Amino acid sequence: MSTCVSGAVIAASTVTPVLADSRRDDGDQPGASLSFLATVLWFVILPLAIYAVIALLVMGPGWVSAAKKSAANGFLDDPTEEKPQRDKPETAALTYE
Repeated sequence: MSTCVSGAVIAASTVTPVLADSRRDDGDQPGASLSFLATVLWFVILPLAIYAVIALLVMGPGWVSAAKKSAANGFLDDPTEEKPQRDKPETAALTYE
């Protein structure tokens, strides 16, 4: 019973905005609707572009500092120069007494 009532409430709440288009208030002057391309631009491409700019501003400095730390001389390091092989750091031996 409660499932049927819940379904009826959800159905009624989704139908109500559709029926609201048939009634107009006095002095109401609706504007032109957006085209499909304008809708995609405003609601898909623009938010993705804003997200990309924010992500670049947040992660960009980390990428730059990681690149500087990975090279001995920063950005001036010659990538064609052979680097000496570093030995693995010695690990402490586990001993039990």
